[in-house]
Amino acid sequence: MKILVINCGSSTIKFQLIDIETEEVIAKGRCDKIGYEDSNILYKNLRDSKSLNEVLVSMPDHKIGMKVLLDTLQDKEIGVIDNINEISAIGHRVVAGGEKYSKAVIVDDKVISDILELAEIAPLHNKGAVMGINAVREVANNIPNVVVFDTAFHQTIPEYNYLYAINKKYYEKNHIRRYGAHGTSYAYIVKRLSELMNKDKDSINAIVCHIGGGASVCAIKNGKSYDTSMGYTPLEGLIMETRCGDIDPAVILKIMKIENYNVEQMDDLLNKKSGRIGFTGIGDFRLMKDAALQGNEDAILMRKMQTQRIKKYIGAYMAELNHVDAIVFTGGIMENNDDEIANVVSDMEELGIELDVQKNKDTLRGEGIISKDTSKIKLYLIPTNEELEIAKQTVELVKGI
Repeated sequence: MKILVINCGSSTIKFQLIDIETEEVIAKGRCDKIGYEDSNILYKNLRDSKSLNEVLVSMPDHKIGMKVLLDTLQDKEIGVIDNINEISAIGHRVVAGGEKYSKAVIVDDKVISDILELAEIAPLHNKGAVMGINAVREVANNIPNVVVFDTAFHQTIPEYNYLYAINKKYYEKNHIRRYGAHGTSYAYIVKRLSELMNKDKDSINAIVCHIGGGASVCAIKNGKSYDTSMGYTPLEGLIMETRCGDIDPAVILKIMKIENYNVEQMDDLLNKKSGRIGFTGIGDFRLMKDAALQGNEDAILMRKMQTQRIKKYIGAYMAELNHVDAIVFTGGIMENNDDEIANVVSDMEELGIELDVQKNKDTLRGEGIISKDTSKIKLYLIPTNEELEIAKQTVELVKGI
């Protein structure tokens, strides 16, 4: 049984074809710069190492992009399937499902309408996802489509953690509340942590730090989301590549007065021109880290600001959970930078957090426990696998079709 997992943006289609029986990724890649003259495809056949590296292909829209993707998977020279009917279902990553969706659903017209209606919660993601879904329905309408929502995992958060202290009418009429994100990643991590700890998922209390271009922390209580750092949109919480994270709302009003910004301009500043790129001029963490190691004072300070914000959320969630079995690090930054993990958990020994420096270095880009044997709270590095989680949830839904 093969599942095609799709993650669409406004000009990209990321994809993986997964054999669900073996959990093997058969092929993966990205259609990039859709709608531009230099649109291209990056593709890897993981069974025989054949690949395409940013080969220019005309993709004026997502419909053509999806056709290019499917044709590549079936190509006689580099493909991995003989025909499209080998794909049992397509699972789509959608960030925001609001309060309407607490689990994955099979796509129909109402689901698409709801995703667009909820785009305000995830302005950088939902509209792109719909472009991908519509494209698939046009070029391969015989294949079932499933959407898996990042926000669904967080629908277990109690109201005292998801409500804001503003006039309640804004929640009752406009549904303004904390929704969180990265829920698909957290769902995968909790299941994997259960296996590594040999402990029932529903009895695990953990703090999971998903740190990449976007970043958030989640407090897991009895295997379920109890609190999370992202809010109504992914803007709240940690410092990220282009997002500012937590900020005094008065600062927003002050900047709007200083710059004479309208709402759209201010939204653009907070979501796309803040965070690492706003403070240092370098958004990509790898480049910013290199700059810091070369003595760039802004980059050095930003690394401290980032890790301090994560540390603060860990401390807050320890207070909320009382008992914590494990703290887990995942996401591209933590999976590839052992020193970043070390910076986050430094000087926390009195709280029962003891990092084993050598284990941390040895586990780089891998999976395993990175705390000392004496650590009261266990520390883990677990690479996330959102695509596999989407594939599994997709299979569960389409089995009965």
